[in-house]
Amino acid sequence: MKPLLLSLRALATHEFRMTLRGRSGLSVALGAGALAFADAALRPQSPLVAGVRASLFGCGLVLVPLSLALVAGAARRDDTVGAGDVVQSRPFPTHLLFVARFLGTYTAVLALYAVVVACSLLCPLVLAREFASPLTFVHAFGRGIVPLLFIVALGYCGVAVAGNVLAAAIVALYWLYLLLWGDFLARVFNFSLTQNWPIYGALALSAVLGTAALRRFQDLRRSGVALPLAAAGLLVLGLLTAWNRVVHSHDKPLHRDPLAMQLAAQYAKASPRVPGVWLPDQHGRLWRTSSTDGKVLVLAFWSPHDPDSMTVLDDLRTALKDVPRASVACLAVCLADDHALSAHVASEGRYPFTMVTDTGTHFSGKLEDCAPLAEAFELAKLPSVYVTDRGHRLVADLASEGTLYPEGMAAAIGRALAVPVPPGIGVERR
Repeated sequence: MKPLLLSLRALATHEFRMTLRGRSGLSVALGAGALAFADAALRPQSPLVAGVRASLFGCGLVLVPLSLALVAGAARRDDTVGAGDVVQSRPFPTHLLFVARFLGTYTAVLALYAVVVACSLLCPLVLAREFASPLTFVHAFGRGIVPLLFIVALGYCGVAVAGNVLAAAIVALYWLYLLLWGDFLARVFNFSLTQNWPIYGALALSAVLGTAALRRFQDLRRSGVALPLAAAGLLVLGLLTAWNRVVHSHDKPLHRDPLAMQLAAQYAKASPRVPGVWLPDQHGRLWRTSSTDGKVLVLAFWSPHDPDSMTVLDDLRTALKDVPRASVACLAVCLADDHALSAHVASEGRYPFTMVTDTGTHFSGKLEDCAPLAEAFELAKLPSVYVTDRGHRLVADLASEGTLYPEGMAAAIGRALAVPVPPGIGVERR
């Protein structure tokens, strides 16, 4: 068994080199890297912004279509390479040969994605002399592992089964459809979101094992039991996971969660108090507005889909340096389709305040309709910052006042601290 695994690893390594070797691999690396660098250059010069854009733009919009061309060529290499390479690989059963070559191709695509992330993070270093932490690279690279696995599996298996590189073009059309019509589709159909990893990871493995079972049947005239059962089991698991995610989340238009609807129904203009918040923070714990009773509350809204809004996080950190932290609570609300982005940004930036994700966000169309909290606050622009007194009554809307800078935030917090404590509101001891 061990010699077989070593031989298959050697074959996967050979496929890795074959995929990257030559003009095609170099062209994809240079093209994707240049586009990622240019995109980062057009955004705020920050490693955090560059890391987020590496996964949102570099992976989803640049590398996916370019890698499909490499995948199609790799899947049909038997028809294009010399006879020596083919003969050397034939002692292996066809299904094992297929799996090894798929792994080699997928690893090559991951290597190209590492280049894309590195080029994105190189931009703030070159233009702004800001170094990215290793954690930023790890997070950005990690967010692309499962999406690339899914798209590579579809392309590779499609070409292998159809025997025609046009199958990769069909996968590209599927990707283009999701890109153009994603605003009208539920989030569960987006294979790039980290919360959908269990779904699309299972579907990708099901496609690979199912194709391997087909190759085994074509080669040995017997399909066996293990591979078809494993493929079918993963397919059912992926579909059940998708169904479970839809019925237990706020994912318009497929499902509307009652709790999220209650959150959206708290209109800020209908009450002197700001709408309540009960959402998971960056550590996975439920954060409630009631936990800050007796404190001035600063609410900041930002989104990785609007990179310029991410600058509000550093402005908040600066504004909070000279305020009594025992009397002030700060909450940064992330409006993102991907639920992991806010936690990643919080750990990379080491921000001294709580960060939550509005898990009902579907960032499309009108801003105030993109998330339950955005609807509750009737957001008109990003970033937006609200400051309340100790009774959570609105004192300042900094976006409307045009004071979205550290000094303006600090001044608004000072005004809120000067407001008398409402009756019945206890102030925590310092």
